[in-house]
Amino acid sequence: MKKFKSLMLAALASAALAAPSFADGHSLKSSGEVVVGMKYSSSTPDGGDTTTVQDTYIGDVNMKLSQDIWGIEFNKDDEKDGKVHVNWTATASSGDNTVTGSGKIEDIFGETGYGDVFIKGANKTLAVKIGKFGSSENYNGGMGNFRASDFGVGNVEHITIDGFMGLQADVDAGDIDIELAVPWMEAASGDYALKLKDGTETKTNVTGIRPVIKGGFGDVSVSATFYTLSFSAQNNGAGDTQEKSDSAFQLMGKVGAGAATVGLGFTSKTTKNGEVEKTPSTLNGFVEVGLSGGSKVGASFEVLGDGAEKDEATATRISASYNTPFFVEAVTLKLGAGTSTVSSDDKSKAGSASGFEAEWAYSF
Repeated sequence: MKKFKSLMLAALASAALAAPSFADGHSLKSSGEVVVGMKYSSSTPDGGDTTTVQDTYIGDVNMKLSQDIWGIEFNKDDEKDGKVHVNWTATASSGDNTVTGSGKIEDIFGETGYGDVFIKGANKTLAVKIGKFGSSENYNGGMGNFRASDFGVGNVEHITIDGFMGLQADVDAGDIDIELAVPWMEAASGDYALKLKDGTETKTNVTGIRPVIKGGFGDVSVSATFYTLSFSAQNNGAGDTQEKSDSAFQLMGKVGAGAATVGLGFTSKTTKNGEVEKTPSTLNGFVEVGLSGGSKVGASFEVLGDGAEKDEATATRISASYNTPFFVEAVTLKLGAGTSTVSSDDKSKAGSASGFEAEWAYSF
């Protein structure tokens, strides 16, 4: 037994001596972000009393430790429960061809599930990816440090296919990038599951198409995104199902002019579940101007529509923002103020709001 312990101690000592040389090429990296803020907001529903809120809050707290192909992340968004995730990414190459495998296990100490898990093959002009992965994020609303309440109208920002699983091909055509994704999914419940005439959900096959086109031409960049989904019951003998459709499109563009950037966009989404059909939309524009010392100032507007067939609500929001280093470049102070006005024939949806916010973000 003593001899065994001696051998174990010798092995550990050898590993410890070898650790520095291993660390030379496999250093442990850390990064993260801590956000704190203060805000004041006021909202007044039509015909109702004014509600004011003042708060000092802890925003996102994120940390990541990574080494070579693996990483551990701790994420705590706003004042929600924190979660720990494990992810890895590895790549194999042969000439101009590469294959990447990527996986993420989310919330390993809670309701464990998969994040993005996919395999991607690529060369200089084409990439093909299969598995589970996120959608393209094209929405740009400027700095938008603070936006007043929309009274539930809702902002159609990122048109995404929730929990996307399927196949995607990306083509690099010089100034133009093209994505063509095909969802290939099943749904047993939730927004994508068909309902029978009696209102019970039935297992559903979900497919469709999602093309994305992005182009850059000097100081001008544009993007166009569209998707449409189709739904079919897995059990053809389950009975008649209620109508269901889901489609959306988005056009975004911006242009640089010296220290200023100006952008404009429009997004619309149409969904039908049974007899209920909605087409929410967002028209937005912004301007950002870079100042000396790493500071910048911006303004933006949004016109939101909830897309209800009856008594549609429309919100108009205007905001102004200012970012500047807070003593050191690693900390950014973000200031924002804004107002909103919501109108509707249904007075319970209407009202006005305003407020301001200061946020300190420390990235390391």
